[in-house]
Amino acid sequence: MTGARARAERSSCLLAGLALLAWSLVGVSAVQGAGFRVTPYLQNPSETAVTVIWFSETEQAGHLSLRSEEGIETQRLTSAPVRAQALAYHPAETPETNPGSIRKPPYLHQLRVQGLQPGSVYSFSVEQGGETASGQFNTPGHRKSPLRFIVFGDSETEPESVGKFAAWPGAGETDPGRKYLVDQETGYRANLEVIRERSPDFVAIAGDLVESGGEQRDWDEFWRLTAPLASGTFLMPALGNHEYFAGPGVLGQYRPEVSERAIDRYRAYFDLPANSPGRAAHRERYYAVNWNAVTLVVLDLNNGLPNRSSSDTNWYLPGDGEGGQAPDWKPGSEQHSWLEQTLEQAQHNSAFTFVMFHHCPYSSGVHGLPPGERDGEDRLSGYPLRALTPLFLRYGVDVVLSGHDEMYEHSLITGQEILPGGRSREHALHVYDVGIGGDGLRGPVPGSDNPYRVFLAHEDAPEIRDGQGVLVDGGKHYGHLEVNVTASESGAWEARLDMVYLFPVATEDGQYRFERRLYNDSTLLVSQPD
Repeated sequence: MTGARARAERSSCLLAGLALLAWSLVGVSAVQGAGFRVTPYLQNPSETAVTVIWFSETEQAGHLSLRSEEGIETQRLTSAPVRAQALAYHPAETPETNPGSIRKPPYLHQLRVQGLQPGSVYSFSVEQGGETASGQFNTPGHRKSPLRFIVFGDSETEPESVGKFAAWPGAGETDPGRKYLVDQETGYRANLEVIRERSPDFVAIAGDLVESGGEQRDWDEFWRLTAPLASGTFLMPALGNHEYFAGPGVLGQYRPEVSERAIDRYRAYFDLPANSPGRAAHRERYYAVNWNAVTLVVLDLNNGLPNRSSSDTNWYLPGDGEGGQAPDWKPGSEQHSWLEQTLEQAQHNSAFTFVMFHHCPYSSGVHGLPPGERDGEDRLSGYPLRALTPLFLRYGVDVVLSGHDEMYEHSLITGQEILPGGRSREHALHVYDVGIGGDGLRGPVPGSDNPYRVFLAHEDAPEIRDGQGVLVDGGKHYGHLEVNVTASESGAWEARLDMVYLFPVATEDGQYRFERRLYNDSTLLVSQPD
């Protein structure tokens, strides 16, 4: 365990005002904007290679210096910048920003750093246009090495997040006027700061990173807030329906051509494993990562065919072959075939298998209603994805990670895992909705059907107030799921899943500091080696 991780084990308390200042300064030693449009961040880890990406204002090459844990420079690389045309601003964005704030597309710098040692710690610095930014990372290592990763969804960043307070219905309340204590930007910032202090090996985001995938200013907001975290840990995203959403009104909403331009923005920012053998248009929409004893499988389940059917998770968006490029996920599709092969490999090679996608299949929220347009139905339903549960059980998937309903909910489904040789055994599948990254804080809706629910923050973490009516614990808050995987001396692997919430504590100056607390819903998974 590194010194940074040991320090991170202590409970974190942060003052929102100081966090704003700290996050504006992390890793950059010159005036922001003189060289970097987006400061360097980490992508696509393997045992011997990583990708470092940044964006600049000019075409000037940048220089990356890599150092070992001992501080010895081991590599020095020079970038070959290219204009990132996919990141051009839409003309309709101009009225929503300050005059002169619309800039030309930035230049992309992407370096694949190779020849690394497995299970090692490296630091790097990047010089770009008079600025220097730095970071560090761990490479995947020995199968039995400890692993920590963190998952959240639904940050849905946009400039309007500043001063925008989420509706905050309490248990048994129907008043839509009650608002959360801090605005969405403050909640997301605090979430990222606590995550950074925990020093995770990687952070998985279960979709809806931005409010509108087709609005460049929403992506600017995402990276302004998230790049400091991503300089020290790998981001592994899944596509959500908001990544396909081009934006309201003239921005085009879900029309296929503008949705694909929105996806082009997403793909311009991320370098994801190219291990799905499907058509080129589907690359980086679904992929798998192996890290020590864990396989993480990331899917794009935003659209099931045929359009507007009982299998469709997005009635607004035509699917692949019906005018759009969103991949189908039903049996017979490329993604389903790849998924089954990948799960079979993971069952053989990994102690734990995690599957991540956006729409939660078991939810007490509005998206837990069946698909449709009538009362008691939902056009963006996660309900159809229950059809994949038998496949997940068959191949021993341990955890499904999702968001979409912007609540914390944990469900448990049991069934039969089919082992190599045809034997079967009882298996438990844990399904999480962790869509509390920084946008909404919703409650359940009448008519939703989730008989597998074991914990819902809205009902199972009631608000506790003192004699003056001040909230002292409980309730729905922003947060994330933390997963710690270790190997015991007996040879068994353990994965502990803790749901973290950031409790806002009022300060004398009328602001809030945030305490890292845990909901009473921890899960311990144990896997014996074959």
